[in-house]
Amino acid sequence: MCQMFLHKKDTLCSYKTYMNGTKSDDLLRKSDDSKEKVNILKAPCYLCGEPAVVEGLCERCYNKEHPLIEVDTPLSIRVCKRCGAVEIPGGWKTIKTSTFNSEEAIEQQLDILLDMEIRPFFSNLGLTVVEEKKLDRVLHISLIVNGKSHPSLPDHDEKYPVEIRFRYITCNTCQLMSGGYYEATLQIRADGRSVKDEEGDVIAEIAKERTHSEYGKDPKAFILEVNKTKFGFDYFIGSELLCRKIVEDIESEFLAEKKVNYKLIGEDKGGRKKYRTTTLLRLPKFSNGDFISISNKPSVILSMGRGGVSCYNLVNRERFTITPKSSKWKLLEFLESGSSKREFMVTSRAYGQPVQLMDSESFDMVELDEGNFGPAIVNGSKVFLFQYNDRYYLLP
Repeated sequence: MCQMFLHKKDTLCSYKTYMNGTKSDDLLRKSDDSKEKVNILKAPCYLCGEPAVVEGLCERCYNKEHPLIEVDTPLSIRVCKRCGAVEIPGGWKTIKTSTFNSEEAIEQQLDILLDMEIRPFFSNLGLTVVEEKKLDRVLHISLIVNGKSHPSLPDHDEKYPVEIRFRYITCNTCQLMSGGYYEATLQIRADGRSVKDEEGDVIAEIAKERTHSEYGKDPKAFILEVNKTKFGFDYFIGSELLCRKIVEDIESEFLAEKKVNYKLIGEDKGGRKKYRTTTLLRLPKFSNGDFISISNKPSVILSMGRGGVSCYNLVNRERFTITPKSSKWKLLEFLESGSSKREFMVTSRAYGQPVQLMDSESFDMVELDEGNFGPAIVNGSKVFLFQYNDRYYLLP
């Protein structure tokens, strides 16, 4: 009885050692007369009978009982037929592409759908989407998932066939646009002149970038229409908030003056009054390349922006910056447009002698002090001059 008890005890010890991962081929059991070897027997998988590896299961059965993900099929997706946005619980998810039926757009739409529908059971999973068959409104794909179902097991792949059914409707934003909805009007004008085409291009780029940054955050973040008038541009904007942000950017970039008017257009369902705003941005009389005077000293504007107006003093030939907060801002006077500059060709330059120049159009001759010219200006060079109070100034 004692030997049978010891034999059973040793056998239990050997099974426990195997389950703990201890490497051992045999256990030796002592008897009174001799030593006997006992082979370790691996526990079988309780599903298929193969040697168990984890929790009483072999690798294949464990992976089968513990899938990496869970996903239903078929899946339905509601897509806007105009912009490609995907309907999600509580609203719409926009996509960043110009054409919603492109391959790039479909990839983004699938990403949005699969993020909502795939339920992962483990971390650090790799996912590959393979297109199997594409019909008019049905897409068959295969999801190839790579990962571990247990830390002690190697990576493996799992394949999930999924059918995607597309349904095309119109999102809230496109409904508003198609109905001609807008909350704000932005008028771009200039003081005593028409808005230049290059200024209009910069403003259009500002409006485009700001609209793209707000797209997806505000369902009314769109520009319904842009009209070019004799004196400037009119923007009809879906969201008053978007209009305010565009105005802030333009106002800062061009140092423009702002005026806002409100017009009552009705009431919402809660009885609150609804207003439509009209914002007038008036650009200054001067712009890049124009000529101004500060304290009766002529200067040319090099650039305008958030940091102020960068200028070049034509008298002492130095650069400087002036802002609306500067004490000299009130002394700023517009002289002439940048188109008034004239092209000249250097006909004679000699050391210690005035430089002779000829007007490229009228062929009139003028002379300027040699100290105004750098070493790169030689005979035959073309330069630009600005005439003010019967005096010519060399432009940088």
